[in-house]
Amino acid sequence: MSEKDVIIEMHGIKKSFGGVQALRHIDLQVRRGTCHALVGENGAGKSTLMKVLTGIISKDEGQILLNGQEYKASSLREAEKMGIAIVPQELSFVSYFSVAENIFYGEEPSRKLPILVDWKKLYSACDQKLEELKISLPSRALASSLNVSDQQMMVIARVLAKNADVIIMDEPTARLGHGEVEKLLNYIEYLKTCGKTIIYISHRLEEIFQVCDHITVMRDGQTVHSAPTAELDNDRLINLMVNRQMKVDVSAVRNSVIGEEMLSVSHLHKEGVLKDVSFTVHKGEILGMFGLVGAGRTEAIRAVLGVDKYDGAEIRMEGKPVVFNHIGQALEAGIALVPEERRKQGILPNTAIGENVSIGYLKAFSRFGIINKKKEKEYAERVTNMLNVACASIQQTVGSLSGGNQQKVVIAKYIDRSIKVLIMDEPTRGIDVGAKDQIYEIIQDLAKQGMAVIVISSEIPELQLMCDRICVMSQGQVTAVIDRKEFADSDNILRNAIGI
Repeated sequence: MSEKDVIIEMHGIKKSFGGVQALRHIDLQVRRGTCHALVGENGAGKSTLMKVLTGIISKDEGQILLNGQEYKASSLREAEKMGIAIVPQELSFVSYFSVAENIFYGEEPSRKLPILVDWKKLYSACDQKLEELKISLPSRALASSLNVSDQQMMVIARVLAKNADVIIMDEPTARLGHGEVEKLLNYIEYLKTCGKTIIYISHRLEEIFQVCDHITVMRDGQTVHSAPTAELDNDRLINLMVNRQMKVDVSAVRNSVIGEEMLSVSHLHKEGVLKDVSFTVHKGEILGMFGLVGAGRTEAIRAVLGVDKYDGAEIRMEGKPVVFNHIGQALEAGIALVPEERRKQGILPNTAIGENVSIGYLKAFSRFGIINKKKEKEYAERVTNMLNVACASIQQTVGSLSGGNQQKVVIAKYIDRSIKVLIMDEPTRGIDVGAKDQIYEIIQDLAKQGMAVIVISSEIPELQLMCDRICVMSQGQVTAVIDRKEFADSDNILRNAIGI
């Protein structure tokens, strides 16, 4: 590979968030005019690496070269000026703006007075640019009126209008139908003929083998393999993506006694999101839910708990049909959720530990609307001690705790209540290794006490370590339910998650 062929070089890139090392030592070379796939399990570091490349976050160490010259971007706007742009998984645009306004946002042609937009010129320029880019969109239509595929093409048009030479696409087909996927892949082939370079992040291997020229595999914040697409196949790629270094004793028998069925979900469906999802969890059981980006794990749980609407399902709690219109009803029935975004949804970071723990349980300490502070304090101290929350006192603010101790505080809200089913969404994300082990012990102790636990996780070894069964989802449907005796085959778990 000659130097002229290489448009991007990344050497020794490192990035840590607190005590968690997200990027350990990344080396990456991308050839000009190619589509380069970046693959790996959830949490491998793909999106973090691209955020470094686009200036959204800063690297701790390493060097980046663009066209052989040292490259530094401290913001997305700077990166775009230098020819690197991203089409994120969650599309970013102004829904009440027209297509033309979104494409030329910040660069609208003006009249004599700069504050006045020349609308005729704007729409004319947009039509001309869309024709040049071979993208068919109505320039005057509101962005909110477009389907997801056209919204994505609008965002692509916007970055191309800024003369981007390198376009990063992060899970671009996660929400597209089959015909729309083919349309996008064909357009990527066209962009390559125009000399554009695409970095393509996806879990859909069939798309990668169809459109990508080169594949780089990431695992645990490192690049572990990079080769031309022609040198790889599905089995080899899956084998590279799975972490073989972690020794998980999947043969160990869990001591908890699995009892009667606690929560049953049958034929849950939501147009365009979930397709006939069914699963059960029993008393004393730990059920894992695994899937890659867009699999629908969190969406299924949110629907069951009444957070989001769905089109149909049969949900039973202890054998009795239930329908939850909001999460409060689910909590009253004995189902609690520890959310993925604990700082946004699970804690009040500027509030004391004691108040965080008791805030949803104040009725137990109140009489005639007056809170018995002594009982509230005793409760908070008891449950925080049960989980060994490392703090000076329960008056300490939760935001001052480590990630692992913050997660313990979220769990502490529920362990001394009448909770029958505890759902934990990414319970160890952003937590260091030592704290992870403590969270694992807490989860297994809760199951031993008879609680039914559902763990949504992106880490296969984590689920192999803890769970009795793993429910695997792909593209909104359950593709397999795997028993513990079959956990040793990590490739099979990932293969079902990819849907092949």
